[in-house]
Amino acid sequence: MGSVVLSPLARLFDGALLAAGARVDEAGRAAAFADLARRYCEPGRYYHTFRHISETLTALRPLVAADRAWDQPTGHAGAMSAVAAGRLAIFFHDAVYDTCAGDNEARSGDLAVGTLTALGCRWSVVRDVDRLVRATRTHVSTEPDEAMVNDADLRVLARPAPAYDVYVRRVRREYGWASSEQWVAGRAAVLRALLDRRVYATPWAYHHWESAARANLRRELADLRCVR
Repeated sequence: MGSVVLSPLARLFDGALLAAGARVDEAGRAAAFADLARRYCEPGRYYHTFRHISETLTALRPLVAADRAWDQPTGHAGAMSAVAAGRLAIFFHDAVYDTCAGDNEARSGDLAVGTLTALGCRWSVVRDVDRLVRATRTHVSTEPDEAMVNDADLRVLARPAPAYDVYVRRVRREYGWASSEQWVAGRAAVLRALLDRRVYATPWAYHHWESAARANLRRELADLRCVR
């Protein structure tokens, strides 16, 4: 039986599974990726797609490189497991996405637990992935690994203004069912919550992204006030 041909994103997912101790064969791991790909291609997704996952994984790299804490737990093996958990959490964190529901992260965490357990991943990694996925609900971090995943997820907020505006338009399309009044009220609440604290928890992200993110958030909030 020949090897399964994997895309670059699938290879990254596969590598994270192997680092997490997955015991199923290559075809089984590829099937798990295919299920995620199907979910991220569901109708109604305009921002929360595999493109977002790819960009978030890219944003995670400098955060990992800048934080030596990931090298501390139990040496090289511990660091590999921690990075694998972070990557897998990013793959799963928006796997369940329903703009009318309030439990997407919990359901995505449950999906991650079920999938990774079936693939034979180590329970310690499965538990961490579930915790990291659930932490993306509020983006409030209580652990260093949560800070890295949350900051990577929020990387888009610090993009140049034109790219940020594209992101906002795509999210608005995902909430196409919401009236203008509902969107303005809900979105303004999200923006104010972000502005009321540090956007980024890790020192590296705060230094490199915080200023641009706050400028974008303030600009969008001012625009929303003009709509009212």
